[in-house]
Amino acid sequence: MDLYQYAHQTEKSGAQFYQHMAGRATKEGLKRVFKLMAGEEERLLDKLSKFRKHFPEIGDVSCRSLNKDTIVFDSICDNGVCDLIESDLDAYQLAIRAKRNLIRRYREAAEQEPHAATRKLLIWLEAMEKHQLDEIEQLYDFANAPNLSLEWAEFSNLDEFYNFGYYEDLRSGDPAI
Repeated sequence: MDLYQYAHQTEKSGAQFYQHMAGRATKEGLKRVFKLMAGEEERLLDKLSKFRKHFPEIGDVSCRSLNKDTIVFDSICDNGVCDLIESDLDAYQLAIRAKRNLIRRYREAAEQEPHAATRKLLIWLEAMEKHQLDEIEQLYDFANAPNLSLEWAEFSNLDEFYNFGYYEDLRSGDPAI
C-alpha cells in the first residue's frame, strides 16, 4: 500500500473516530477530551499534507506490510471497549492504546521493510506518533494526578501545617524573600 495514503487514512480515520465519540459522549468532559483528540489527529493530517507538498516522492513509496485493513481506528471498538468509557481517564487510556498500537505497527513495518527510504519514512511516522503519544500521556498524568496523591488527613488543615515552622517568613511578610 502507498505509505502516504496509509498514514493519511489512519489520521483521517482517527479524527473521524474521535469526532464520532465526542458526538456520542453524554458528559461534557468526555466531549472535550474527544474533541481534543480529534484536533490532534487533524493537526497530524495537516503535517502530513505539508510534508507531501515539500517531498512529493513520498507518494511513490509503498510498503507491503501495511494495508488498509490494519488501520487502528477502524477496529478499535470491536471488543466493546468504547461502551465502557465513562470518564476522561478512560478516554485518554483509549487514545493511548490506539497510539501504542499504531506505533507498534509502524515499528514492525520498518523492521520488515527491505528498502532504506521506506524504512526511514516509517521511522519518521513512528516518531510523529510517539510525540503525540507523549502529549496524550502527559494529559493523562495531569488528569490522574489527584488519584495518585497520597496525603494524610492531618495535612488537610494548612494552618496546622504552618505551626511546624515552615513558611514562617512568608506568613510574616518578610520582604527579603
